[in-house]
Amino acid sequence: MDQIYLPKKRKGLQVGCFVAIEELKTQFIIIPYYYNVSYIEPIKEEIIKSIFEFLKDEENILVSGSFIEEGFSFEDLDLIVFGNSKGVKEFVKSNYGINVHLIEINFNDFHKGINTDPLFQMIGSKFIAKNRLILNMQNKIDFKLMDLALVKSELILTNYEISSGLEKYKLLRNSFAIKRFIENKQVSKEFIDKDIENYFYNGFIKDFQKNIIPLKDFQKKFKKFYEALFSQILDGIKKQEKITKNNPRKS
Repeated sequence: MDQIYLPKKRKGLQVGCFVAIEELKTQFIIIPYYYNVSYIEPIKEEIIKSIFEFLKDEENILVSGSFIEEGFSFEDLDLIVFGNSKGVKEFVKSNYGINVHLIEINFNDFHKGINTDPLFQMIGSKFIAKNRLILNMQNKIDFKLMDLALVKSELILTNYEISSGLEKYKLLRNSFAIKRFIENKQVSKEFIDKDIENYFYNGFIKDFQKNIIPLKDFQKKFKKFYEALFSQILDGIKKQEKITKNNPRKS
């Protein structure tokens, strides 16, 4: 039988008083896990905490991308949910007016992604999570997949005049992320931005995002980079096919 103990010496609750017994609900305490994030504006932190509370029953949630960079020049909020993300886009939009770029995934697929996809690795290089998350990154390079991923960057030149500076920057960043990945270098926004500016010039990214660089000034140098990277990928495909041919799987 359940019992409630009341000390003999107490204030209030005289003998014979009627009382109501009610369960105290445990408050959901949010202590986000910061990975490679040294500072974030308080208003952003409150938004992130409210998202974590909204999805408190899910296994884990990650916020990454430009939203967690210093300042307020983000386009949207990148959200990775290990579980059910139903309603979160509407919640963030209606409460804060921010669009959400959402990935709903399980942990095993996410872990596989960070080992095979440079853009997933970039997500894993800097994030804020609901719960502590340990990632063991070990590159598993499939050069045919890298070839498909690189094709997307061709749109920089195809749509140069009609794309925003941010759209072009993301496509350019994609190609530099692929290069870092196939060379087994750390893939993070900081390193990629440094590579881009080293290849073009200091301050290039700001000019590029402002859309003030003419196509003719960008095209020649980018084509040189693209063709060299494409050649690296083709060499990788040939080597992998040769290894597969010499070591066929046993049926």
